[in-house]
Amino acid sequence: MTASDLPAPLVPADVDLRGLPFMPLDVNRVRDSDLAIEASGDEFRAAVLLWCASWNQVPAGSLPDAEQALAAYAGFGRDLKSWKKVRAGALRGFVKCSDGRLYHPVVAEKAIDAWAQRLEHRAAKDNENKRKEKERQDRVRMFGALREAGQVLPYNTPTKALREAFAALDLPDSGVTSHGPVTVTGHAQVTAKRGNREGEGQGKEPPIAPLGDQSQEQPAKKPAAKAESKGTRAKPRKPLQLPFLMTGEMLAWAKEKAPAVNLDRETERFCDYWTGTGKAMADWPSTWRNWMRRAQDDIERRGQSGAPKSDLNDTSWIHEGDPL
Repeated sequence: MTASDLPAPLVPADVDLRGLPFMPLDVNRVRDSDLAIEASGDEFRAAVLLWCASWNQVPAGSLPDAEQALAAYAGFGRDLKSWKKVRAGALRGFVKCSDGRLYHPVVAEKAIDAWAQRLEHRAAKDNENKRKEKERQDRVRMFGALREAGQVLPYNTPTKALREAFAALDLPDSGVTSHGPVTVTGHAQVTAKRGNREGEGQGKEPPIAPLGDQSQEQPAKKPAAKAESKGTRAKPRKPLQLPFLMTGEMLAWAKEKAPAVNLDRETERFCDYWTGTGKAMADWPSTWRNWMRRAQDDIERRGQSGAPKSDLNDTSWIHEGDPL
């Protein structure tokens, strides 16, 4: 019989399952097979070993048509005489194809299924790696734009908070990929990591919009202002949310009102103090301005009289109001 008379290979030549240690086994199919019923113990053992050997061949599900190799795969090593006694039973079901290799139809069927799953897994992993790389590039661009605007965030700022701070800058054509709009309504958290799912997060406090983001603060401020005009409800108090962002408006105010203050250092002290105490305030930008006024006053007093800097742990000045 020539190669042209033999059937085509049962598995494509590129099917490679090496490194995949698990081969599916249909236990009912094996139990009811002619091999299990008619073969001797040595034949059955050799057949199972040949199935396992074919799983990690290329193409998967095939074996070379070479007696020495078949004997070794079947557990007989170089003992060709013992191998030939069980050869017919051990190779039951295998057929020789036009590429010169032996294929078992059942193992070939399982190999093709496993190959499709491996390709799908590789594609998903490749897409995830591309997404992570794109996110790393986005973070670099957003950190750079925020630094140029005077906002220095910690390197480990969550991507969600970083996107919110970057969106507050309202820069056109930034080249940063958006994962969906972040809308704060006070009723639910709309966005999720893999898309928008409305209604998720019911009963939880909604995310706090970055300070100075007027487009996000306005919906929450209108009902609060109405409540205050009637005197029915005071402005809610909240603990300091990190990262604390200095807006352009705050930087302009500090340039005029607290020109001698090291803003980065004092803001760091401000955040450390208030996160340490855990106290809640109704207006954190106002509290920040009071802190910077106090720091400016201390610098001026030291310049005039050489008096030591007053204790920043004394917070009674916070309740003195916020004259703009």
